[in-house]
Amino acid sequence: MEPVPAAITALLADHHVLSLAVQDAQGPWACNAFFAYDPQTVALVFLGSLDTRHARAIQAHPRVAGCVAGQPRDISQILGLQFSGVATQVEDSTEKARVLALYHERFPETRGIASPVWKVMVDAMKLTDNRVKFGTKTHWRRAPASA
Repeated sequence: MEPVPAAITALLADHHVLSLAVQDAQGPWACNAFFAYDPQTVALVFLGSLDTRHARAIQAHPRVAGCVAGQPRDISQILGLQFSGVATQVEDSTEKARVLALYHERFPETRGIASPVWKVMVDAMKLTDNRVKFGTKTHWRRAPASA
């Protein structure tokens, strides 16, 4: 697996909310969630109740897409990340403890909150950074693109 470019990891370190798009029988749906980045597995970790529409959608259709971005008014300052991957609830106790430690390090106020833990194993990311030059893109893929 190729290393994740520094520009992408910097954005993931500087931002703390992701928007996640899912699909269910009623159609597309989106939500926001606080997240922690897991560099070991190139995944985004978030907490969420099982009774939400997005949790039910993930359980039925785990392919998701999303973005991480701020909202600058100046178009030359746009910096954002689009991603796709597979979301699952983390059930293995060792893995759950490991990713919860990442999450709690980033959001210490969540220690002691009992909530299902979710992980998006990211397949692809595209960073747009207009601060470098308008339309500057940085791409990452878990697996090389097939010819």
